[in-house]
Amino acid sequence: MKVLLIDADGKLPNIALHKLAIWHRRQGDEVTWDMPLFLNQADKVYISTILTKTWPKVENLVGLRPDAVVGGTGTWGFIDPPPKLPFEVEVVKARINYGFTTRGCIRHCPFCIVPQVEGNIRAVGDIFDIWDGKAKALTLFDNNILALPDHFKTIVEQLFSNGLSVDFNQGLDIRLINEATLLLLQKLKMRRLRFAFDDPKLAPLIEEKVAMIRQARLNRDVFFYVLVGFNTTWEEDQARLNLIRRLGCRAYVMKYESIRRDRRYIELSRWANMFWSFAKYEFEDFRRDIGEW
Repeated sequence: MKVLLIDADGKLPNIALHKLAIWHRRQGDEVTWDMPLFLNQADKVYISTILTKTWPKVENLVGLRPDAVVGGTGTWGFIDPPPKLPFEVEVVKARINYGFTTRGCIRHCPFCIVPQVEGNIRAVGDIFDIWDGKAKALTLFDNNILALPDHFKTIVEQLFSNGLSVDFNQGLDIRLINEATLLLLQKLKMRRLRFAFDDPKLAPLIEEKVAMIRQARLNRDVFFYVLVGFNTTWEEDQARLNLIRRLGCRAYVMKYESIRRDRRYIELSRWANMFWSFAKYEFEDFRRDIGEW
């Protein structure tokens, strides 16, 4: 059987599609990746979408191949219920050095579908389910690994004992940073500590936790994802970014869909998302000297 796998929007390896590729090859099937020209030649077509904004592209593909199997978080709101991998595929260990050791989250942020899609947080594996045994670095997509302290300790010990560097790509929950987590983080090879700063009310806590990180002498970039335009004002969005800048940290602006084409927010993200401009300029100076169109 000829199988076609299409990753509709991913910039990082798509774990579900990799599991499907492994499973089908074990059945003796021929697997082809990301070749829409083969839509009508394949016996089975899978399409994965992570972002809801990619849905129009997926619809076009499904229009050409109505029997395609479509999945991923980008189907949320379009397919009810969102499809899941069959059990025999879900349990496949992709070992592509990207993956999850937990699923779910303890938070219920109004803009996030993780609790609805994945449920309560739980451990689902460890680094040996992800690591190919040769790579020197892993990327973990856990949504809130610090919410399971014993599991986090296990993962840190596995990374440390195998000399692996790690990127907690989805960010760590800065509300759960304490002396114990800082001691564990000190053991890890990692370029950057990623967090989120989505609620202006967290400003005092952000200052407190960044101070703790500095005192712990963690020689890492401190980086914040900042959702703007969802349930915050323009002034609140600027204030959060100014605080991050004052603390000597980095930022990455994530524009909510409703303001994605707003000129002010386009300029704000251009300023904040380039490290050199964020470090060198106040926002208004950036707009005057470089950014204003």
